[in-house]
Amino acid sequence: MNRILIVDDEEIARLSLAEILKLEGYIIRTAASGEAAVDLLNRESFDVMILDLKMPGMGGMDVLKAIVDTLPDLKVIVLTAHGSMDTAIQALRYRVHDYLLKPATPAQILKSIQGALEQRQRERYHAELLARAPQVMSFPGGAEMDLNRRIIRWRGGEISLTPTEAKLLGILYQLKGQVITHSELVLICQGYHVDNEEAARILRPVVSRLRQKLEAVPGWNDWIKNVRGSGYVLDLSSN
Repeated sequence: MNRILIVDDEEIARLSLAEILKLEGYIIRTAASGEAAVDLLNRESFDVMILDLKMPGMGGMDVLKAIVDTLPDLKVIVLTAHGSMDTAIQALRYRVHDYLLKPATPAQILKSIQGALEQRQRERYHAELLARAPQVMSFPGGAEMDLNRRIIRWRGGEISLTPTEAKLLGILYQLKGQVITHSELVLICQGYHVDNEEAARILRPVVSRLRQKLEAVPGWNDWIKNVRGSGYVLDLSSN
């Protein structure tokens, strides 16, 4: 069963949401302050945290700052009555899954939780793929990529890749022949979720720079294909 932590200083809101989520089959813990939330997170594991921003003492942003590096698998849904563009942008920097304004309906919250859990599952799947990836990947024309060192070598030359470029090419190689959506690629390479349209804009310059580098590789034949409106696929079959 999935474990959810609800963090809100308003008792009625906190307990009401807890009862709704318990009826949906989730294991629920609650915290009435940021300090209590961080203490619970240090002692127990959770899949999702629903976090208020404005609380006495340690606010929601302080909680995010405290756990963003130590709990990268935790999915956070901000649920606040004091939303602003500044806090929404700051929350995105802390890789928050969703940003909801009170009063959100139970249906909206449940949909957000389901999306967070699905995203978490996809992240784990892709992380396992990259972990299982061979250290050396072979390309037509005799070039090889060392994924750990982020280098593509061939007789007489080599190119270096950025961490994002290496992750992108590594996951495309692992799933070569399959279309991977723009949003999934941004999630893997950058660590946050955006819709497919926004993800396509983020990836466009990254893929463009990567293609420019790959032009120097022997046998290069535009291996990275753009599937309009969907994502990218690595196609090595044309060589």
